[in-house]
Amino acid sequence: MIGNMTGAWLCAGLALLVTSGCHAWRERPVTAPDASAVTGTVRLTTNHGTRRLTLERVTLGSDSVVGRLVDAADRTGQAWVPDNKITRGERAAVAVADIGLLEEQTESATRTVLLLGFLAALAFAVAFLAVGGPNSG
Repeated sequence: MIGNMTGAWLCAGLALLVTSGCHAWRERPVTAPDASAVTGTVRLTTNHGTRRLTLERVTLGSDSVVGRLVDAADRTGQAWVPDNKITRGERAAVAVADIGLLEEQTESATRTVLLLGFLAALAFAVAFLAVGGPNSG
């Protein structure tokens, strides 16, 4: 059985790991009047809805979106199927005319608070059971 201190450190580490992934996708305009750098991550879907790319270190131009590939997927029916043939980190450019939806990755305070509340309740339940529950005495 894991000791109390080890369990506490394990829960704290898990909480930090999971909360670092609390994000949401927020739609943003596809075009920019002047070239502008976006330091975060964007996800774009083609205007036919058949291909989705995730790019980081993006520059939005008046005619294209340029960045480094993180992920790509193709739509098959209702599901997105990952494209394992892409080279992550490779430069990619997509014409603005081909983009149907552009989303920017943002931090989600609501999701973070909900997740932390869930983890706190889980930690309390584990601690309660570790000391023997209501019948220990």
